[in-house]
Amino acid sequence: MRKFRRLPEDERPAPAKGSKLAEALQVPAGAVSVLPRMEFCGNREVTIDGSKGVLEYDENLIRINMGKMVACFFGRNLNIKCFNLESLVIEGYITSIEFLA
Repeated sequence: MRKFRRLPEDERPAPAKGSKLAEALQVPAGAVSVLPRMEFCGNREVTIDGSKGVLEYDENLIRINMGKMVACFFGRNLNIKCFNLESLVIEGYITSIEFLA
């Protein structure tokens, strides 16, 4: 059986941004997160909240700026169904996703 030791305070990872606010408001941490959020509907549609813009767009590849990383969606017949300040919806046949830091 493996034994785990508790890390000293100075070696512990920093809490996720927004987690203290979420705790104070008594809501889930994801509700006030400053990180981008993706919700998939199978491999046919993805909704992205918190994106910073579209970097590249054609029917086989869509690259999205997500702040500290870039998400690349590969597939067939990809298009941007909806794009506003809060969210972005990509639809089509998504075959793979790549994250670049």
